[in-house]
Amino acid sequence: MVRPLTRLLLWLALLLAAAPAAAHLTPNSEVRLDFGERRVEVEAIIPLSELSFALHRQIPDVVGPVRDAEVRRYLAGRLSVPGWQVRPAGVEVVHEAGPPDARARFTLIPPPGTSPRRFDLHYSAVIDRVPNHIVLVVARNDFAGGHLAERAEMLGGLQPGATVLHIDRGSGSDWRGFVSAIALGMHHIAEGHDHLLFLIALLLPAPVLAAGRRWNGYGGWRHTLRTLIAVVSAFTVGHSVTLIGGAFFGWRLPVQPVEVGIAVSILVSAIHAWRPLFPGREAFVAAGFGLIHGLAFATLIGRFGLDPMQKAKSILGFNLGIELVQLMVVAAVMPALVMLARTRWYPAARSAGAVFAGIAATAWILERSLGVDNPVGRAIDAGLSHAPWLFAALMAGALLAFAAERWPQPIRWGR
Repeated sequence: MVRPLTRLLLWLALLLAAAPAAAHLTPNSEVRLDFGERRVEVEAIIPLSELSFALHRQIPDVVGPVRDAEVRRYLAGRLSVPGWQVRPAGVEVVHEAGPPDARARFTLIPPPGTSPRRFDLHYSAVIDRVPNHIVLVVARNDFAGGHLAERAEMLGGLQPGATVLHIDRGSGSDWRGFVSAIALGMHHIAEGHDHLLFLIALLLPAPVLAAGRRWNGYGGWRHTLRTLIAVVSAFTVGHSVTLIGGAFFGWRLPVQPVEVGIAVSILVSAIHAWRPLFPGREAFVAAGFGLIHGLAFATLIGRFGLDPMQKAKSILGFNLGIELVQLMVVAAVMPALVMLARTRWYPAARSAGAVFAGIAATAWILERSLGVDNPVGRAIDAGLSHAPWLFAALMAGALLAFAAERWPQPIRWGR
């Protein structure tokens, strides 16, 4: 039974450790559970200083696999589930943020016919020897349970004298996971201002024709529709390829160059919206840059679903969520752009949109290359968070411009 004071400390520790499970920033341990159809993957993150204290000797903080047999035996003997197979999958030292941690991985396999979603977790590493140490147990990934959020879900805590936690994730269903993947894709792209700005910048010249190094006049609804379908489809194919590669084949690039590449894609598209760089080849550019955008998506969804079918359904749902938001943005933006393209105001509107996208891209390139926020980037992010109002303002302006072009001249009455 968790005592009141310890319960308070446990939840305070949870607040400090509630960031996405990419780095361990508190002196407490964390046990992360990924639930599959036939197994549970466990990742135990233990502060190296606490583990050294428990073993009464200093463990080297050299990043990489731990060769020390005593450390591996100690950790392997501190995790069990009665009646289940526990397969240790290695121990390593990681130094992602803050002090170094030991990361131990295990695979839990239930007996045939037993659900992997309900069991008693016995875990006592460090808490069997270090008073006041707390272990937070979280669900990081549970496709069937509909938990695909970037933030881990708290399941409970362990402490000295209370080293068993009952885990019960309910029955679960693939439908819940699929719906959650759709919602996650919609949420991610809606908040991914850079992804949407890239798409909008490519769509700015869609209604017009290129004449040499300048954009000329309105190209008609067929030209606009062909360009629109080609750009959106090519971008979808591009990011889907790397999303699948990242999830199934482990394609990865460091986060920083991917994020810088996304900002560069916006800058190139902004210049093209101002002056034609690749007229008629927008689909190829959208597909190429879509590969880079897909790498950013892959870092998020690559760990969703331990089993191939779960991963496939996660990718399908996530992609569907992205496409739904993209289609909503296209539906909100393109009617206004088509109306403006049929007026004398469109060159100025298109250039203004290109300049805005170019400034945003430049701010993001500097921000992501140097690793330092800048006020321009923050202001643009804040402005884009009100995108629905911006779309409404664009439509209102387009209606006024279109009406002004076609409104009959006022009758002048003679004296």
